[in-house]
Amino acid sequence: MKFCYFVYREENVMVYTSQVLEYLKLLKEKPNVGEIGLVVFRHEKNMFKKKDVEARAIKYVDWVESFASMPVLSTLQLRLNAIRIQKFINSKYNKADKVAVICRGELATYIASVAFKDYPNVRILYDNRGLPVLESEMSYGDSLIYKINRNKKYWSLCYAKDNCDMYNFVTNTMREFDINTYNYKSNLPYTIIPTLCKPLEIDVEHLNKLRLQENLKEDDFVISYVGGTQAWQSADELVKVIGLIGDRYPEAKFLLLTNGKLEKLSTLNENIRKRIIKKTVAHDEMPYYLAMTNIGIVLRDDNIVNRVAAPTKIAEYIMSGVSILYKGNIGIIDDLKRAYPNLHLINILTEKNWLNLIASAKNKKIDKSVLEYFDMSYRQNDTIRMIDKSMSQPIARGK
Repeated sequence: MKFCYFVYREENVMVYTSQVLEYLKLLKEKPNVGEIGLVVFRHEKNMFKKKDVEARAIKYVDWVESFASMPVLSTLQLRLNAIRIQKFINSKYNKADKVAVICRGELATYIASVAFKDYPNVRILYDNRGLPVLESEMSYGDSLIYKINRNKKYWSLCYAKDNCDMYNFVTNTMREFDINTYNYKSNLPYTIIPTLCKPLEIDVEHLNKLRLQENLKEDDFVISYVGGTQAWQSADELVKVIGLIGDRYPEAKFLLLTNGKLEKLSTLNENIRKRIIKKTVAHDEMPYYLAMTNIGIVLRDDNIVNRVAAPTKIAEYIMSGVSILYKGNIGIIDDLKRAYPNLHLINILTEKNWLNLIASAKNKKIDKSVLEYFDMSYRQNDTIRMIDKSMSQPIARGK
């Protein structure tokens, strides 16, 4: 069976590399997977970098084809892009080919559904990574350009949900919301697979070098925050939590791994400020900094986007044996609590003695029972099994 992976606008380079290209690299290692192709619509910042984008990706797949794109502001634009892809697909595949098409998001699913509409042996997986319409509203408000873009995302979503053969959702809450709000098909095959990670080998020598560089010892009690500092990620709340922990645990040290600003850090007392390391860390260095960490902080507002979400940082924390201190209803947390009740997850809002509870994270350990949940290679098997089953059944899309 052949595989074709569709990406529409690789906007976040780190996510594209760590989630898309790494996924394809591991998929290629599966014994029952044949040829793998990648179709990418390039972000406008890569408008004239066709060779660069394709050269970066070809290491992970058998072939790659990329197309220039702009922010989606009209359905005509999408239809024209679908026609471009259709011509390419017709030159690449025969109608008899068995092809599993994995589409990252609603725009990619629309394009692929149109391109492969006359291929009876093709099965299309609509990989739902979030709530695109509501995420846009939360991030960009009533900005005219984004309102137009949002309408096109909604239009694509409505088409994609009815013109695919199977779904993936990152949490159970997301599936329930999509069914109730957008009338996704409840009888279509699906998987619940969150944002995934590849467990990395830790080079002890390099780890010790970084510890020395950051003036951290192996037995230090380290609390980390990984991510942005936008308002919806509760940056001000983060500073308050650091202050409370810093007062309660004078030995605690803090790693703030972000490229954002945290201006209110200046309001903390000097004793806490001198225990804070704030810096940007390259993606391939992140596992080493998490290896130095005892507790990871995740603070989210209580809104529907977060209630269905599976933040990458939670996967990274758990794969590194890091306990999680969190605030807010977060979809993946609910799934994890049901599946793994012994995980060390501390809710600031519901645990009145949360400050005391985090002391137990000093004795760091990796819960091996949960590692497979986020392991990219292992969870690919769920996807392949679903696709294999779909291939043996009548085509579902468009019905």
